[in-house]
Amino acid sequence: MKSFEGKYSYCRSTKYFALPLLLPCLLTVVNFLALFLIFFPTLLIAQPEAVDHDKYPFINYDQNKIYAPDTSLLAPFFGKVRRMLLNGDKQVNIVHIGDSHIQADIFTGKLRQELQDFIPGGNGGRGFVFPYSMAHTNNPVNYKVSYTGKWFGCRNVQYDRDCPLGLAGISVSTPDSFTNFTITPTGIVSNYYDYTHIKLFYSAPAGMYRIQLMNTDSHNIATVSNKDGIIEWQLKEPITEVEISISRLKDTLTDFTITGMELGTDDPGLIYNSVGINGAELLSWLRCQYLEKDLKAINPDLIIISLGTNDAYGKTFNTDTFRNRYFTLLRRIRTALPGVPIILTSPGDNYRKVHKHSFDNENNTAARKAIFQIAKKDGDAVWDFFTVMGGLKSMQTWYSNGLTAKDKVHMDAQGYYLQADLMFEALIASFDDYLGTHKR
Repeated sequence: MKSFEGKYSYCRSTKYFALPLLLPCLLTVVNFLALFLIFFPTLLIAQPEAVDHDKYPFINYDQNKIYAPDTSLLAPFFGKVRRMLLNGDKQVNIVHIGDSHIQADIFTGKLRQELQDFIPGGNGGRGFVFPYSMAHTNNPVNYKVSYTGKWFGCRNVQYDRDCPLGLAGISVSTPDSFTNFTITPTGIVSNYYDYTHIKLFYSAPAGMYRIQLMNTDSHNIATVSNKDGIIEWQLKEPITEVEISISRLKDTLTDFTITGMELGTDDPGLIYNSVGINGAELLSWLRCQYLEKDLKAINPDLIIISLGTNDAYGKTFNTDTFRNRYFTLLRRIRTALPGVPIILTSPGDNYRKVHKHSFDNENNTAARKAIFQIAKKDGDAVWDFFTVMGGLKSMQTWYSNGLTAKDKVHMDAQGYYLQADLMFEALIASFDDYLGTHKR
């Protein structure tokens, strides 16, 4: 167990997290819990705002909230967060599914950092990742990938391709008899991650390949399990870099395919898994045949879905088709994870470009309305980013304030950081409301 840097530390003697300068490890567990229950809501309310409200007066701050048709909808998730805070020995797991706004992991990377920093000792690990560079597409900035051999990518937006796809929405395959790849942290992130269990999600004929974890002593590997297309290594001591080799043992015409990875730890805290594919729409994620299997393996406590930008980008937008596809995706998620709370986010405003001319995209207004209808029927929460950022034509305001890319569809880094700050505020406010009604 690593010690946590900064204000918080781990009390080995009691297995509870200590509040800074207030609760030394010599306190009994009973006294600690009693004081924590008394003071924690106050400490939570005293948290500083994530957003400088005066700097961005065009944001609809009064609409920056998590809407839920039932106030108990997020209670299972918030209840687990609360128990983690009290007991200091639990993990809370979030999966965020989306498109290009998510693949780059700028928005979700900042939100991950904020949520992990908010919780005392809240860094539960990096979570689900994919070696995007091997598929020749953009990789999140917080880790880099190096590899040998020939690898061919396949994404859920390539409708003329038929390939194994899971939670990542992307896969890479190789015909080579021997290859390897390495995932290394870049340091472009404030949080420190190491790993004591590594999962590789793959597709290959049974017994045809040897998969090995290379960059650690064999004595450090406590156990290895390999079943149902997931190989997992449990380690005695953490590592910060992962190198895996794949060797073909027998002649086969079937390639070895990687569909995802999970970089985990036994440390208590929050894990924020983000998966996104450039250009993805709802239909794209419906093509992922291993989605349910992978979701079960990750077993999240909360799912966030940020889709609709690409569905609503065309000249025409069929609301019925959008709703039907969304309901199909939600049914598949609920089949894999009955009872898991889900938050839908509305797509932000953007401009639709046609023959070098930009037009207001009124389809986003229809998509937003449809998402609220879907959430009400399915029993989901909503974070209405479209309204929070200012509604129709607000993208121009964000652009004028230096927060978006030139295409007026994507944000720049500062815009995504602001989006993360806003969602962080909404989540924490909702959690604060939960604490106010669940004091015991």
